[in-house]
Amino acid sequence: MITAAPEMPTSLPVTTQATQSTPLGGAQTTPINSSQSTLAPNFASYIYNLLGRGEGLANLPFQEFTGQRFAGTSPLQQQAFTGLGSLGPSQATGAGITATQQALTGLQGLLPYKVGSVSEYMSPYMQNVVDIQAREARRQADIGRTAEQARLTQAGAYGGSRQAIMEAERQRNLNEQIGDIQAKGLQSAYDRAVEQRLKEGDLGIRGLTGQLQGAQTLGTLGQSQFGQGLQALQEQRLAGKEQRQIEQEPLDFGYQQFQESLKYPYQQTTFMQSLLQGLPLATQQPYQAGDSTFGTMTQGGLTGLALYKLLTEGK
Repeated sequence: MITAAPEMPTSLPVTTQATQSTPLGGAQTTPINSSQSTLAPNFASYIYNLLGRGEGLANLPFQEFTGQRFAGTSPLQQQAFTGLGSLGPSQATGAGITATQQALTGLQGLLPYKVGSVSEYMSPYMQNVVDIQAREARRQADIGRTAEQARLTQAGAYGGSRQAIMEAERQRNLNEQIGDIQAKGLQSAYDRAVEQRLKEGDLGIRGLTGQLQGAQTLGTLGQSQFGQGLQALQEQRLAGKEQRQIEQEPLDFGYQQFQESLKYPYQQTTFMQSLLQGLPLATQQPYQAGDSTFGTMTQGGLTGLALYKLLTEGK
């Protein structure tokens, strides 16, 4: 708040003295002449009022701006920040990772392939088939033995050494035939089991390969979803930044108005002081020893420094 100027006299005496030192630099000073000047009565009250305004402004305390200075985070920005904080792999990505792990585990179970693991693929009725074939071989051997005995009886050689040799040979051939039937039956069953095992393994590999391809597709889809989500949040963040700038504009304008209000009384006082430029505020009697500082100050108007000296040196 600017205080009113006190009542002051309409004229102010100002005395200017010149001093002269001794030739040897002594401390003695002697006034050689003096002159006196006064403020013009028409301007004295205006000048004292101006000084009062200046003193009041100088005594003002620091005025802190108490309004809101900056806009906070805009709603769109807050939404974008929340979304970025929770952004992670999509459900498609997670499903792709799970499918890949399952497929790899399945492949590890199929590879390397072990032939010895095909026993469960062999028919449990294989031995029955072998036994039937062996029984038929024995029946045929018995039929042959009966026919051979009949011929030996007719020839009168039954029970001789020839019959014993022929019987031993027949039994050996029968045993070999039965062994071949057993071996061929087992080999045939094993081959069919291996074939079935390979078919199932091939089907398993194909299925797991398809699963891996599906997992890759899910991973690609998840990456695409992640990128789209990130792009959307980036756009939202930029829109939120623009929204915050719009909210900041009136706050900046209010702060600027506050600063202008602080400058206004100083600008008015400066304007009042500028009105004194070029005015004959005081007159000076001739100074016999030459032009004085006061005379120089008052010629053509009264500056701020001259005004200060004018009002203080005479007190």
